[in-house]
Amino acid sequence: MLEGHISKAFDGELAALHIRVLEMGGLVLDQVRQATSSYSDWDSRIAQLVADREAQVQRYAGTIYDDQVALIARRNPVASDLRAIIALAKVGAELDRAGAEARKIARTVLQQSGRPGRRTSSDARHLANLAITLLRLSLESLDRLDAEQAEQVIDRDQDLDAEYAAGLRRLLTRALEDPGALEVTVEAAFALKSLERIGDHARNIAEQIAGMAAHLARVSRVP
Repeated sequence: MLEGHISKAFDGELAALHIRVLEMGGLVLDQVRQATSSYSDWDSRIAQLVADREAQVQRYAGTIYDDQVALIARRNPVASDLRAIIALAKVGAELDRAGAEARKIARTVLQQSGRPGRRTSSDARHLANLAITLLRLSLESLDRLDAEQAEQVIDRDQDLDAEYAAGLRRLLTRALEDPGALEVTVEAAFALKSLERIGDHARNIAEQIAGMAAHLARVSRVP
């Protein structure tokens, strides 16, 4: 997915941090995909894969934080570089939180809290497709430092919010029709909320990229 088109505005250690954040993004994106698949298909094998790889996500998060601190300490960066370093670190933190939401979804399957019905699984897949698309687009905008695409992610998050609200209403309607499935309904509501939050993290990533790209563009115009 990610071609590694590192911007010429980044060089050396800063470019390495950029690459590491992109690598983490690719892993988290796959975690979200796999977690959603495990939930909609109720596949504990895939859910276990997500749980096992959570440690890898955490290692990326820790390394990005350490790299940020070391980079600031060693280079005493100018304002534009410092802004980029902080923005990349914030993106890493958002990816960490998105990965945590994927883990929550997978944990629902591993705990065998109750398999969702066909219509609920369909709603989860639909919401997941929207969340995954936003996360993928935000990572592509990070790859190219594309402010325009980042703005599109920010705008499209509203669509995901609307779909989440609609899906939740349908879920509650089904719960009223079958009060005996309360536990399954509660777990399904948590899963849908996790997908909505993943979209929020994608939007937050896009906001960081839009700000960073705009700042770099202003700096490049300074004679």
